[in-house]
Amino acid sequence: MAEPARAAVTLADVAALAGVSLNTVSRALRAPHTVRPPLRRRIEEVLDELNYVPNRLAGGLAGSQSGVVGVILTSLFFSEFAAVVDTLQAELADAGFNVMLGNSRYDPEEELRLVRAMLSWRPAAMALVGIDRHPRAADLLRASGIPVIEVWDAVGEAIDSAVGMDHSAIGAMQTRHLLAQGYRRPAFIGCVRVHDYRAHKRLAGYQTAAREAGLEPIWMAEPTGGHPDLGERLALRVLEACPEVDALVCNSDVIAMGALRGLRGRVPEDIGVIGFGDNEAGPCLNPSLTSIHPPRAEIGRRAAAVIAARIAGEPASHHLFEAGLALRQSTVRSAKGDSA
Repeated sequence: MAEPARAAVTLADVAALAGVSLNTVSRALRAPHTVRPPLRRRIEEVLDELNYVPNRLAGGLAGSQSGVVGVILTSLFFSEFAAVVDTLQAELADAGFNVMLGNSRYDPEEELRLVRAMLSWRPAAMALVGIDRHPRAADLLRASGIPVIEVWDAVGEAIDSAVGMDHSAIGAMQTRHLLAQGYRRPAFIGCVRVHDYRAHKRLAGYQTAAREAGLEPIWMAEPTGGHPDLGERLALRVLEACPEVDALVCNSDVIAMGALRGLRGRVPEDIGVIGFGDNEAGPCLNPSLTSIHPPRAEIGRRAAAVIAARIAGEPASHHLFEAGLALRQSTVRSAKGDSA
């Protein structure tokens, strides 16, 4: 169960620990240029130590919560996140809540800024969709005492509640599908950022399935946001470095789209390609893209239900959904190719 709500940290608490007046702390927050840099840094250290978040409702609703749910997602570029948020927002609206939406754009510092900003409005709950979970942001959310629902990954330790999938199982599923289709040497390519634990889990799932098949894992990744150009570059690079590779486990559909572009005419006969996310463009590509399909709408609906339940005082919970396989041309060799 989640920890009971803690008493909110006040400016007086900050002033006492920093050894300054209440007025000085207030000026450091409202007009930092008016406070000497060494003193301002000391106050900022105490603010971080106490996980202080300003209360923008203090003018007349002090101590209360709004009817708002803060939602932060990692990107609007990927349709799977947008689909989850679309369902989540509609379900919350039906339950009488408004949504405050923020997009971190894969920037950990922007994620931290958004968490601070949203908590300052004293939301009824927070939902994090595909967020990398900046360590300082996680500390602030734990200290806030409000329900926090992490959406997209439901395996492992959560701040509070979680709704999503097993991403290690997804990486293994991608790899085993390629092997079952007759490909003999799959490699993993993608964007694997430092704090993106879901991408790390999909890579680990690939590595586990490869080793189970008696193969030494081959993988190439960069700690950046996903983009087709990255997928094309990594696909060509891994094939140049390891000519025996005959299939690619792609961390996302966007990476897979870039791989398809770079391998024109070679997929699926020479090279198999599988993505993750089941982007709406996948069936329209040539060849069409095989992908792992996340149950986006179902995840969004369940996340909204968990948020409403937590606000009503029910205990924290975890909800695991299974992903499916969207089988298309990029991993299906012709009969002639299979017999070669």
